[in-house]
Amino acid sequence: MLGLHPPAVADEFRIDELLRFGTKMARDGNWREAKFRWEQALQENPADARLLNNLAIAEEALGAPDRARELFNRALAAASTDSRIHDNAMRSSLFWGRSSDAGGAPPPSAAPVLWRKKRGRDVVELPVSLPLPPRLKLDDVKTVLVASFLVNDSELININRELVRFLRSEFRKHTAFEIQNITPPPAVPEQTLDDMARNAPFFRWLGKEHGSDVIVTGAMHYARRDASGFEDVDIVSDATGQKIRQTRFVEQEEFTFELDVLYFRGADGSLLFRDRLRRQAVFRGSSNDPISAFYELGNSIAGDVLSVIASRTRTDQRLLFNA
Repeated sequence: MLGLHPPAVADEFRIDELLRFGTKMARDGNWREAKFRWEQALQENPADARLLNNLAIAEEALGAPDRARELFNRALAAASTDSRIHDNAMRSSLFWGRSSDAGGAPPPSAAPVLWRKKRGRDVVELPVSLPLPPRLKLDDVKTVLVASFLVNDSELININRELVRFLRSEFRKHTAFEIQNITPPPAVPEQTLDDMARNAPFFRWLGKEHGSDVIVTGAMHYARRDASGFEDVDIVSDATGQKIRQTRFVEQEEFTFELDVLYFRGADGSLLFRDRLRRQAVFRGSSNDPISAFYELGNSIAGDVLSVIASRTRTDQRLLFNA
């Protein structure tokens, strides 16, 4: 009869339709719907490498990297010569390996990812937002106390006050924990960071005193120095309109933001996590506002501090099959 496809052709047509519809949903950010459609299609052809590849990416986007790894392996077994699936699998492996590494760097032996056959109507290159869990498992945590920090003497700002205020604000905005507003913030012992990290009795007492499940403290160094000097600058000549390079003296200041953060469990005072963050920035001029510079540098490290106790997302490129 006219208008009817043979069974095998009809099945292939349905799979292609589900594949394309799922990819459209993924491009709109609806990964659960995309996954549902691709799983429907996979029931009809469990060895379809395109569907396995796309489902692996959906699992990544939904926060299941272990499941994604299994699906990538199945896709590679079904289409071992497809470099696009190889590249997706390699990117996934590097991303999740790097994300779980406290140092934040891929293994030294990792080879660069070479993208091949990227373009074409059968694939869509897509930036995928991948959810990363907190570095610490804090299922039973309800209250977080940001205590005082050990800071350097400074005429620029009240470093401890601004840092505690900044961290409490970031934790309130980006976590569901109760961030305790204890004023002034509880003092911590004047000791080295190594000794502080081992001082479980004090932090057990502090946790009991304030009913804190997690205590955040550490040490902070904030400083400014004159970084003025001569540098080459390009200017446009008023006479000729040509660009001319000249050496000029430029006034500028360098601000340094060094933060050691320690996270303690309030119940027993044990050290949960320790991190060191350092940022520098150079600002033009000689009278820069030290508070503005402090918060600009603070914002640049906020994600690293939050990542210890809060989930976050990062974007990585993937190739989805569309046909």
